[in-house]
Amino acid sequence: MTPKKEACLYDQPFMSTIKRLHQFKSVTCNLILLLQFITFANVYGQPAGYFRNPLDIPIALSANFAEIRTNHFHSGFDLRTNGETGYKVYAAADGVVSRIKVSSGGFGNVLYISHPNGYMTVYAHLDRFNDAIASYVKQQQYAKQSFEVELFPDASKFSFKKGELIAYSGNSGSSGGPHLHFEIRDASGETYPLNPASFYSLKDTIAPKLTAAYLYDLQSNNADPVKYSLQKNKTGYRMNGDSITVSQQVIGIALEAADYMNNTSNDYGIYEYRLQLDDKLIYSVKFERLDFANGRYVNAFIDYKMLKVSGEKIQKLFRLPGDRNNIYHGLVNDGKIILTDGVFHKIEVIATDAYQNSSRLTFFAKSTLKSNASTPIAGKGTIFRYQEPNSFTSDSIQLNLPANILYEDIVFNYAAKTGDTKRHSATHQVHNISTPVHDNYTISILPRFIPPALQSKALIVYDDGTGIKSTKTSRWEGKWLTARAREFGYFYVLLDTVAPKITCDNVKQNQLFTANTIRFSITDKLSGIVSYKGLLDGRWILMEYDAKNDRLQCTLDKQTAAGEHTLKVIVTDDVKNESTYTLKFKK
Repeated sequence: MTPKKEACLYDQPFMSTIKRLHQFKSVTCNLILLLQFITFANVYGQPAGYFRNPLDIPIALSANFAEIRTNHFHSGFDLRTNGETGYKVYAAADGVVSRIKVSSGGFGNVLYISHPNGYMTVYAHLDRFNDAIASYVKQQQYAKQSFEVELFPDASKFSFKKGELIAYSGNSGSSGGPHLHFEIRDASGETYPLNPASFYSLKDTIAPKLTAAYLYDLQSNNADPVKYSLQKNKTGYRMNGDSITVSQQVIGIALEAADYMNNTSNDYGIYEYRLQLDDKLIYSVKFERLDFANGRYVNAFIDYKMLKVSGEKIQKLFRLPGDRNNIYHGLVNDGKIILTDGVFHKIEVIATDAYQNSSRLTFFAKSTLKSNASTPIAGKGTIFRYQEPNSFTSDSIQLNLPANILYEDIVFNYAAKTGDTKRHSATHQVHNISTPVHDNYTISILPRFIPPALQSKALIVYDDGTGIKSTKTSRWEGKWLTARAREFGYFYVLLDTVAPKITCDNVKQNQLFTANTIRFSITDKLSGIVSYKGLLDGRWILMEYDAKNDRLQCTLDKQTAAGEHTLKVIVTDDVKNESTYTLKFKK
């Protein structure tokens, strides 16, 4: 999720504090906040003790900062809630609610609190807000006639003291289980999450575990690395034998590693990597701060092909030429190891966690190659240069890729397959799923004849070749069906003429209903649900949508009179197929 930058109340910590102090409730409160800020400003580094635990149970992590996730780095701590929802969530410090969002996916129910020192804390996947915030949100939902809302209340609307109740933990949005996602964002803008480990001291005496090292031939652009299993000894980690000979002069190294903490079996992401050649630093990455705008560069940081093929998350310790993330430091030759003199060189990798437990891999390497000439990029196909716009045209497909959406040059490959009568075009194999794409490109497909009455139901489908399919919002440009894509793989055209399915889960027609919540299951086979609406006796009623569980529900308020009622539910998919379910019940 990329928040709107203007949502942040504080651009400069000190001036913002002065400007905002008047919005708190009392002079005493203002003085306390100012003193807290002055104390913070005079302490080098992070404000120790400024933020409290947002829960009233000990902090235990199910995920840490900067763990590798699909298309992004994890931006906070996931705090365990013992597999349950409903734990009280407290303001981590004095502050004001500057943003509230409710959505069926993503962070679900989430609160953003801005603090007088310019920092912001984020509390996500909440089950519900406290009564005052919940009442305000519901009022806004009815005013906008929308379950999904993003609100920016005035700073005087909701102010909290450190430790006051703000919400209850949950499992809303795209959460995979009950927990509290908690972030701290820095004073320079809402788009920069900080590592919460800088603010909280957790028990961790366990060093990262190194499982395997991978060596890449960066001279001949051979994409398949050589794997070396690692063994631990008294001084660190080693390969089988501490010296290796390679047939390249330019190599890269990647590491399979994970971190662990006391009293948990979870594995976590590594805080810092350092790569040294002959005791000189040539690559460093330390996860103290992230930028949401650069999140997708995680696909350049890892071996993306390995992730797609085997599910393994391998961290490259060299930077690809198209990787513009700002997480790297101390780079020499982008972390490439250059071996030109035929003698052994010392290579060290140090992996460190946020509490300064370290593990070290040491080995020696030399090259037998006498010539240092690079081998041209190999393979049959069209060469796409990562720094340039690229295009491809065949008789029934057109591709237009902007510059800098690839991380390195590739030999682009394309194939088409016909014969599937259920599809309204050929199946176009656009390169391969193992190559990451950083941003959107345009794909246009020339379908087989589609009657004019059905053209509005046509859409481009993406298939990654493993059974996972998704659709692209598509539009017609003359005879071509066009969409935007952000991945390579298989593309074809289908028609979606089937409306969403609606079933009521807990109320029967014309029956007496004594509970308050009416639940529906809503599903769509292809293009996906994009809108839903409920009308109770002709008036709009709030329908809460849980996308991951295909659940839509409404709660009848106390003003719902006894007698007969009609609830109409209308659900629409992305190509405007619409279903209506009418429930008659007695209250």
